[in-house]
Amino acid sequence: MIGEANAGDEPADGWFPESVAACYDAPGGANVPEVVTPAVDVLEDLADGPVLEFAVGTGHIATPLAARGVPVNGIELSLAMAARIASKPDGDAVEVTIGDMTTTRVAGQFSMVYLVFNTISNVTTHG
Repeated sequence: MIGEANAGDEPADGWFPESVAACYDAPGGANVPEVVTPAVDVLEDLADGPVLEFAVGTGHIATPLAARGVPVNGIELSLAMAARIASKPDGDAVEVTIGDMTTTRVAGQFSMVYLVFNTISNVTTHG
């Protein structure tokens, strides 16, 4: 259940522990090629150099984009989500910085900064 810690979850991961990260990689929904491929196609076409993904999650967009040769950096709040990126094909090509996407800074210049799906709804406060 989202928001409820399960055995083995890291308390510091709050709303996005391993039990939730596992759901993000479940087959179906936004993880099907019919959803992922067009999203990656658009991002690849727009990228003109390194890109930065806010709330990179488990990398289901970042890793296929990196596989196409686009240098991808990501910011992710959850250690469990970020750990799943490293375990994926081309996951080692995605540079992940742990932190809050509203305050964390990543060194470098990016041709594009993007977020996907419902990510913006994770920003719950401002100022």
